Amino acid sequence: MEAVFRQAEKSERFEAEIRELNLRNARLGAWFVMILVPFCSVLDWLAYPQRFWEFLVLRIACSALCVPLLLALDRPWAGRYHRVYPVILPLLPALAICLMIYFTRDGASPYYAGLMLCLVGTSFVFHWTFREIGLTVALVLAFYLAATLPNLSLTSDQRSMGLFINNSIFILLTCVVLYFGSRQHHAIRVREFVNRCKVEAQREELSRRNEELTDTLRRLRETEAQLTQSEKLASIGRLSAGIVHEINNPLNFVKSAVFLLKKKTAQMPPELAGTVTTVLNDIGEGVGRVSDIVSDLRTFAHPEARAAARPVNLAAAAARAARFMAKAFGDKGARLHCAVPDDLTALGDENHLIQILINLMQNGLDAQGAGAFVEVSAAPAAGSRLELRVRDGGKGIPQEHLARVFDPFFTTKEVGQGMGLGLSLCYRMMQGMGGDIRVTSRPGDTCFILNLPCAAPAQS
Repeated sequence: MEAVFRQAEKSERFEAEIRELNLRNARLGAWFVMILVPFCSVLDWLAYPQRFWEFLVLRIACSALCVPLLLALDRPWAGRYHRVYPVILPLLPALAICLMIYFTRDGASPYYAGLMLCLVGTSFVFHWTFREIGLTVALVLAFYLAATLPNLSLTSDQRSMGLFINNSIFILLTCVVLYFGSRQHHAIRVREFVNRCKVEAQREELSRRNEELTDTLRRLRETEAQLTQSEKLASIGRLSAGIVHEINNPLNFVKSAVFLLKKKTAQMPPELAGTVTTVLNDIGEGVGRVSDIVSDLRTFAHPEARAAARPVNLAAAAARAARFMAKAFGDKGARLHCAVPDDLTALGDENHLIQILINLMQNGLDAQGAGAFVEVSAAPAAGSRLELRVRDGGKGIPQEHLARVFDPFFTTKEVGQGMGLGLSLCYRMMQGMGGDIRVTSRPGDTCFILNLPCAAPAQS
């Protein structure tokens, strides 16, 4: 069924090309007849001067008849009857020539050559079909016989009869040559059209294959990038196993010591016990953060199933992160400003969010010198989302590095000042919370944007 449809489509396209070609050549042919037929009146002056004006009228009438044909080409229905033009245009001058032959009373008139010129010229201008050339040739021969036979019956001149027979044979042979030439030409045009369709189909197939190849190459690049990332994660996994083992033991000793000190506060005076308890709570919370970081490093290369997201008050999380960073900012004489509304609640993990904020605050602090400034702000975003922004006024991240800042082990810090894992951990934790993180940077303004799902504020 599809093959039949394609064949019909090709046939319609071939017919449309023939129609367009016929209409274009019909305009050219009409102008040829309108100009050349009156111009050939010079031949009348030389051959039949006594009938010059009579023949000139015939020639002008023939040219005038081409005017409506030329005007009709601009009509919508011209395309429907385009096959009429290859027949009518040669017949108009052929009819005028046959009338001239009849009026000369000369059965052996040399004007028969004009009929041959009409046929040959039309064969060059138009692409005749078998039916069109057969009809045209038959009518031209009929016109010629109708114009010459009555003149031959009026004379018994053997020479005129011989010339008539010679002229008729020449016309007939010309018609035969044109007929078979037209058949050959038509076959060549059909082959050319078929070959052109094949080339176009091959070009379309090549284009489709090229698109498939481009898509395959793109997927290969993505797979290669994923494999590279997997190798990085595997390296982190092997590294984290040793780190966890070496750090967890000292952390357990610190936790035990903090627990014992808290028990000892029961024997202290109340005013001293409150201060010591506050300090011990800070120490315990800091040790807990270190333990969480080590745990995150261990699971970085092998993420576990995401825990159920919980409502997190962004203002409270930012305040806790600012409290952890207060000493670092104070020691450097830097300013930390939190402008997070109290009514914004996101879905996620509070500990992870605090760790991310601490990491970004520390990076902003490290990127600046004296008078450092870091700002934390938040606002609703499109699609029931919230955006938490950490902005600093450092020298900025070079544009060529922006696409790699979240890659493991990528860092622009000096050797010994960072391993390049902080932003990688932030990226993984944001994904684990159903959010994402992106960065914009220019000299004097770097902003990390955390995008999180929104949750309704807790009801009191």
